[in-house]
Amino acid sequence: MNDNIKELTKLKRVTQKEIAKRLGISRTTVARAINGSEFIKEETKSKILELASELNYEKNYIGSSLANQKEKIVHCLIADSFNEFYTKEIIRGLNTVQKEYSIYNYNLKITPTEIHSPDKQIETLKNILKEGNIDGLIITPLNRDIIYNILKPYFGKINIISIGTRLSENISHVGPNHIKQGSIVAGIVSNILRDNEKLLIIDNGDDNISSGMYLEGFLQRIKNTNIDILGPIYCGNIEDSIHTIKEICFKEDIKGIYINRYAQEIYDMIDKNILRGKKIVTHGMAESIKNLIKSGIISFTVMEAVFMEGYNAGKIMFEMIYKKNVNTNWEVSDSKIIFLENLSD
Repeated sequence: MNDNIKELTKLKRVTQKEIAKRLGISRTTVARAINGSEFIKEETKSKILELASELNYEKNYIGSSLANQKEKIVHCLIADSFNEFYTKEIIRGLNTVQKEYSIYNYNLKITPTEIHSPDKQIETLKNILKEGNIDGLIITPLNRDIIYNILKPYFGKINIISIGTRLSENISHVGPNHIKQGSIVAGIVSNILRDNEKLLIIDNGDDNISSGMYLEGFLQRIKNTNIDILGPIYCGNIEDSIHTIKEICFKEDIKGIYINRYAQEIYDMIDKNILRGKKIVTHGMAESIKNLIKSGIISFTVMEAVFMEGYNAGKIMFEMIYKKNVNTNWEVSDSKIIFLENLSD
C-alpha cells in the first residue's frame, strides 16, 4: 500500500472529494464511477473502483455534505412529441442523470405535454410556480413568448434551462442547432442530385420546436445549387402532403423529396412505388425511419443526440444548483448523419 493510500485510510470517512483529489479528477467523475454510469471511460472507472476498494470505501459516505442536504426539486416540462423516439430518449436521459445523482436528494419531476397543447403547459407551469416548491426548471417551451414572460420575475430566483427549443439568449440551453441541421441535409442532397434534377420541397409548418428552423436552414443552403426546386409547397398536414406528392410526381420527373414535418408518417402511408428511385431525405429517428432506410426508401436522416440532451440538461442543472457558479449559455447537441451503412438496430 503506497503512502497516499495509508494517509487516506487513517481518515474516519473517505469522501468523494478526497478520492478525486488523489487521482487528479473531478468529484463528479468519482460519483459516476461508483454509481455505475456508462458515461465514463473504463480505464478511469477501474482506477477509481480499485482505489475505493483498497480504502474500504463505503458508498453511503460519498459526498456526504451534499447528500445530507434538503431535497432539490427540478420540474422537467418536456414536449410529448409526435415522434415517440424523441420523447422517450429525452426522458431516458433525464432518468439516467437522476439515478447517478440520487444520493444527493436530486429529484427530477418529469411532465410531458402534448406538443400541440401549449396552453396546458402554460397552466402546468403556473401551478408549479404558485406552489413554490421548485429549485430548478428544465423546459421545452411550446409557446416561447408567453413562457418567457411568465418566468421573467423568477430569473435569478430559480435555475432555468431550456431544452430542444431555445427560450432566450439569456437562459441556459441544451439542444441542437436546428437551422444547421437543415443546412446539413441540403448540403448532402446537393451532392446526391445532379444539376437541373427536380427536388420537391413540402412545408408542413412549424411545430414550435424544430421543423420551421429545419426548413429555414435547408432553403438557405439549397438555393446555392443548380437543382431545379419545386416549392416549398405548403400542405400543413399528412393527408394533403400525400395528395400533393402523388399529384406532382405524376406530372413531373421528381428525383428527390424533402419534408420538414410529418415525414415518417407520410412515407409510411404513401404508396411506396411513388417513392422508389427518388432520393428521400428526412430528420430524426424512429423505428419507421429505420425500416424505411433498410428498405431503401429513405436515403439518409440527420438526427440529434436526443438522449444526451436530456442527460446534459439534468447534469448542468445539478451543477447549477449545487455548485452555483456554472456559466453554460448553449450546450450544442451533436448532429448525426445516418445512412444504411451506419444504421444501428
